[in-house]
Amino acid sequence: MFYKIVVGILRILVFLIFDLKVHNKENLDNIEGGAIICGNHISLIDPVILAVSCKRQVHFMGKKELFENKLFSFIFRNLGAFPVDRQGVSLSSVKNALKVLNNGGILGIYPEGTRVKTGFNEDNAKPGIALIANKAKVKIIPVYVKGPYKFRGKIELFIGEEKDYFENISGKINTETYTEIGKEILKDIYSLNREGK
Repeated sequence: MFYKIVVGILRILVFLIFDLKVHNKENLDNIEGGAIICGNHISLIDPVILAVSCKRQVHFMGKKELFENKLFSFIFRNLGAFPVDRQGVSLSSVKNALKVLNNGGILGIYPEGTRVKTGFNEDNAKPGIALIANKAKVKIIPVYVKGPYKFRGKIELFIGEEKDYFENISGKINTETYTEIGKEILKDIYSLNREGK
């Protein structure tokens, strides 16, 4: 209920402040069961844009620094978000992510780990998202947001199709494989920008 109220208020604010256009929204609306939404990250407002565009609740994985303030931590956790340590392996965040997905929820992750405004760079790919998707046996939906975050600026959100990145992979999967899949995920995210041109 808290999530719906907050997102409802944010939806009104986004409508008033920005000119938001969502492409292929049906790719979000048709999600059934657990899934991971992965997107590029250009602003702190990105999760808001994604949340107001998705009819189901999105549980975001956010950097732990956002949870250091008690008030913000209370709000974020009640919105279904949880912290991740970007400097190392965070077993608690992996467990939280798997819990969300195993319960049929939607997990929102920005795989580059920080805001990036310079475009695609495969070196920013991390193995963690692929590992989580494989452990939970869920598909990934790539999304791409573009536009100036300024008053009445045109913000566009491009939604890709749900994809199983492990469909053609067999045998033991190691960190190198997870990293390669992470690169593929990033490529799919940024390719949505080219489709939108």
